Amino acid sequence: MESLADGAVLVDRDNEVRRLKDAVRHVVQGRGAAVWIDGEPGIGKSALLAAGLDGVEGLGCQVFRAAADEFARRCPLRVMLECLGITPNSPDPDRRAISDLLSSAAADPSTVAADRLLVLIEGMCTTAPVVLVIDDIQWADAASLLVWHRLGRMSERLPLLLIAACGPAPHRPDLALLRRDQTASVITLSPLGEASTAELAGQLLDADSVGPTLRQVLRGAAGNPCYVHQIVNSLQRDGYLTRSAGNAVELTSELARMPESLTAAISARLRHADDTTWEVLRMAALLGPAFSVTDLSAVCGRSVADLAGVAEQAIASGILVESGARLEFRHTVVRQALYEGIPAPLRLALHNQAARALGPTGARIEYVAGHLLAALPGETTVGLDDWGVDWLVHNARKLAHRASELAVDLLTSASGALDPDDPRREQLRIRLAEALLLLGRTEEAEELAEAILADTRDPEITAEMSWLLAWSLTMWGRLDEARIVIENAIGGGKPSHAGKAGGISNADSRWTARLHGLLARIALSIGQAGIAEAAARRALDAGREVGDRFATGLALHATGVISAQRWDLAGAAAEFDRALSELGNDPECTDQRLLILADLRGVLFELGEADKAEQTVREMQAIVQRYGTSPRRGATRLCAAEHFHATGRWDEAVAELEAAMECYDRMAATHQSRLRCLAAAIASHRDQRDTVEEHLAAVPENPDRRTEFALLAQSMWYERDGRQGEAAAALGAALARDEHPGTRHTWLPLLVRLALARDDRDTAVRATEACEADAARGSAPAIGAAARHCRGLLEGDPALIDAVVETYRRMEQPLKCAQALEDSAVLHARRGDLGAARAAYVEATRIYTDLGAKWDLLRADSRLRPYGTRRLRARRRSATTGWEALTPTELRVARLVAAGHANADIAAILFASRRTIEVHVSRILAKLGARSRVEIAIEAARQPSLDQHVPLPVPQEDRLCG
Repeated sequence: MESLADGAVLVDRDNEVRRLKDAVRHVVQGRGAAVWIDGEPGIGKSALLAAGLDGVEGLGCQVFRAAADEFARRCPLRVMLECLGITPNSPDPDRRAISDLLSSAAADPSTVAADRLLVLIEGMCTTAPVVLVIDDIQWADAASLLVWHRLGRMSERLPLLLIAACGPAPHRPDLALLRRDQTASVITLSPLGEASTAELAGQLLDADSVGPTLRQVLRGAAGNPCYVHQIVNSLQRDGYLTRSAGNAVELTSELARMPESLTAAISARLRHADDTTWEVLRMAALLGPAFSVTDLSAVCGRSVADLAGVAEQAIASGILVESGARLEFRHTVVRQALYEGIPAPLRLALHNQAARALGPTGARIEYVAGHLLAALPGETTVGLDDWGVDWLVHNARKLAHRASELAVDLLTSASGALDPDDPRREQLRIRLAEALLLLGRTEEAEELAEAILADTRDPEITAEMSWLLAWSLTMWGRLDEARIVIENAIGGGKPSHAGKAGGISNADSRWTARLHGLLARIALSIGQAGIAEAAARRALDAGREVGDRFATGLALHATGVISAQRWDLAGAAAEFDRALSELGNDPECTDQRLLILADLRGVLFELGEADKAEQTVREMQAIVQRYGTSPRRGATRLCAAEHFHATGRWDEAVAELEAAMECYDRMAATHQSRLRCLAAAIASHRDQRDTVEEHLAAVPENPDRRTEFALLAQSMWYERDGRQGEAAAALGAALARDEHPGTRHTWLPLLVRLALARDDRDTAVRATEACEADAARGSAPAIGAAARHCRGLLEGDPALIDAVVETYRRMEQPLKCAQALEDSAVLHARRGDLGAARAAYVEATRIYTDLGAKWDLLRADSRLRPYGTRRLRARRRSATTGWEALTPTELRVARLVAAGHANADIAAILFASRRTIEVHVSRILAKLGARSRVEIAIEAARQPSLDQHVPLPVPQEDRLCG
């Protein structure tokens, strides 16, 4: 960072300043050169010139400067004359003669004057090195550019340094020719990075750091120092900033809109554009940060050909940039200034005009809907015009599934302003109930659905509201109420859990098919496989008959779950694939697709196909990235956490769980329970009592809601407290009640070990036989391995367990592998084979250490200590702060941060959600005691360099989008 005499602050330009000073040093030594400085307006070209030429006169150089402007092109040689101080009153007779020549009546005086200028400069070079500087040379007149071109040739033999600073606009062929012919060293000033932008703001504010909300606002400058200055100055002048005791500056609150002084300052910088360009840019700002030329044409009412020149000028000026097939505002703050500079009443009318213009063009419905919402003044009594209402009725269903939050806002406003007798109002309220449900706002959705059911006599509306109501009740675990709604609807009664009368008259409707599919799902949840199978069959037949892909996919999902419960995992995977193919990529099917993919992941993992299981997680993340709502994001993060837990990436699992907690209130009840139970299980392994108690206390006592993870967590905690009897009793009771039939193999080996430790061989035998019976029903490698693990413990045979270890290694299940190794070590030690015991013990403790499984380490130590086997303490992960405290995943994230990657890029590289990466970055900052990403990079630079190959980001696409 360098502070200049004129008050400018130069940040992150050390290399550019050095190059400029090197050119000065060379000219002092007698070697001339030409330097060309490129950059957008406000990027710091003038500040660089000031820094690079600071003190050059003291080195014996003759320095001459000028800055061209928009009017310079009208006067031949104006820029060169100003640069060299040539006026009618010049004390130098040679300069005065050149000025007189230009005002004479001689033929072509500018050509003669140009020759005299070259002679003058060559003569000056004989007395001392000469440095000529022209800023904003893009505005220079043609005659001055010709002289500059000829001077470039002279600089090859004279102590003459030519420095030109050039902006991107206007685009001039003569300037391009000059650059091409002149041998010049080019210095290109790129936008500042986020860290450098924050540093610049801190210097301007005399602060040690700037807060995250202010950083977010500064991103709008897109690294342009001039805009950073204007943002900081406006916020400070208008009282939007506050300073903490630690000299950190932050916004007093989030900005609802840009300060008027900032809007005015930025707009003034853009007023060099002609009126046509100005108006087109304002319409472009109305379309958003990025837009297509086709959309701009539709909104402006101008042809694409007419807009070509405007777009080229805006791109050349650095206002717009190309982004694939679209144009994008280079600086968010510029777009915001243009947008907020439009008077509010005019802005509302323009948004309405934009919606009408874009609607017939096939523009994305969420794009049109956004303009319709922006056209509303915010008063509940003022709604859409007839065209807007008709458009919304036609597109509301798609909008609800593609952009649920936008749909809720628009539908609420539109339906609330319509006359109660308007038939379109009921259609909008139906879609509003659907959108509320998709957002997880179930109480509001159910209340609205009940109201619609009470008012309607239309059987089709009754059927659809029954479906929405039953789906909502199912998602929140109110299965009995959901079943009553379905049975009443299918049987002809009014489908309300309030018990009113009515019914669905068309038994062949798609809603009836869907209700049968949902009934199958409910029956599966409460263990009624026969009812589930019959309902799934009816849903499949009815769905195919009426051509409803959703109902068919729902039925195939149910049959897949039935296959899984019968231990036909390969058959279940095939049914799930069929269901996904049936659903396609219709946004209306998004929730069902996510549910199927989550079940498919579990089946694939149990089949030992961990890579395919992970691909399924990535597919879910890709879907949520396109159609994300809080319930969907929460469910996908939970699925990712379960996968990371199973594959031993517990830090990533915990990060996903923390990110999922932000969606907790909108998640389905079953997902809430699974999240809490998994978090408790990991915390139990890591010996974090408070975390275990917090999560388990939030899970209902209902066995349907307390998953296998809750059982494991509770059992581990009993054992941790020395209450092995209670641990064994809890697991034994679950076995006796036949709980968790599809996942009990995850805890049956634990029950065998605990039972044998208490000399309760009968319980150990029952657990082993139950696991072997489960394994015999299907071909799941994980269940077979668990059965052999149980048998090895029961018979005290380490060879059986050693074979299980290899299976777990192959299946990439490190926790189970470590637990089997621990049991193998104990059995080998009992047989006196201390060498084998030691080898198994060392490997088990290595895995436990990498997982951070503190309790498992303590337990393994206590079990092996009687045989004289002790752990080397060097591998204990004891650091809580500093670089050594970072987990392997955090180390990768930290090095990617240090390499300059943004969170979105890191998420793509590591195949994680952006929010999960934010969690990792927050932890890294806390452990390092760092305040910014720059400080992370500084700390990373101090560490030994590692050859870490990081894969390039790969776009994650689902199976149907390709």
